[in-house]
Amino acid sequence: MLNQPLKYQTQKILFTPALKRARKPFVVRNAITGMVLLGFCGAVYSYSIMAVKQDDLSDVPMPPLPTSENLSNDKK
Repeated sequence: MLNQPLKYQTQKILFTPALKRARKPFVVRNAITGMVLLGFCGAVYSYSIMAVKQDDLSDVPMPPLPTSENLSNDKK
């Protein structure tokens, strides 16, 4: 049942001419919608990367580096 082609597919699992005709009016609108969504996601990603690059973390105190004494005490 899973390997049988559907009514709108040929034996080689290709779209029939009827389905191609039915989808034709929506191709341009779907392509434009896809480009708009891709552009929006790219803009949000770019903005977030640029915002992180501008952060100044010099006022955040750094913890001390671990020493051999600290490492040996942690293992006990």
